[in-house]
Amino acid sequence: MIKDTRYNIARMFIENGEIKTIAQIFDYIPKSVVSHEIRTNNNRFTRLINEPLEFKLIELSKIAKAIGIETKVLVNMALQDENRRPRAGKRAGK
Repeated sequence: MIKDTRYNIARMFIENGEIKTIAQIFDYIPKSVVSHEIRTNNNRFTRLINEPLEFKLIELSKIAKAIGIETKVLVNMALQDENRRPRAGKRAGK
């Protein structure tokens, strides 16, 4: 199977620090291409992008391998994405 060249573009932007979140990856690679890579349906994949800690480690590993980066880079992105989100049930300023 021929690797999609858009993975290389995403890799370059991740390495340069221009992509800081998992969701930003899909500005360069269509979700359908990556969801096919990890063998999941588009609805579940969209949910995972919105809730990055729901990804299985093996899924992040497959995406990282396709992009050409270490798995820990995507794991760190998922953790940072979660830290950027406002917590449900907490009011601002408290």
